Amino acid sequence: MSRPKPPGIVRYTIRLKRAQAERIAAIKAQLHAKSDNEVFDYLVTVAADQRDDLVQLVYGLFGNLADNLTHKFQSLETVSQLHLALTDSYIKYALTALPEVPQAFLAGARARAALIYEQVNLTAAREFQRRRDSGAYSPNALGLEDGPPEPPSGVNEG
Repeated sequence: MSRPKPPGIVRYTIRLKRAQAERIAAIKAQLHAKSDNEVFDYLVTVAADQRDDLVQLVYGLFGNLADNLTHKFQSLETVSQLHLALTDSYIKYALTALPEVPQAFLAGARARAALIYEQVNLTAAREFQRRRDSGAYSPNALGLEDGPPEPPSGVNEG
């Protein structure tokens, strides 16, 4: 008759290749373990802990990425709202402050307006390029990065 197993004990029989058995013996010696059961317990515990640590790391990285993206999108929305507010102000000014052109001068006014429009666009493109080259549109200068915004190069601080 076999003797009864103590409660809470499970028996495993495993087959190992010679190389695996030698690795178990080496780990047993390194750990100064008294039995193969202690080595098995150590390996199972370490593997489970490492897996849990990796899962926590992945969740932490995804959480940080989501927070960073949220911050970036909020900053982008702020810049977009600023652009819309400036455009709205300009259109309201143009509609209320500019006089109506008399019918006799309408053709000449349209030709002059087309020329001015082209000049404004070229000036805006040059100014945009100058600011981009000076670093005025860097994430930190726009307030999209953490830390105090840096003034663009070439701008005097007064």
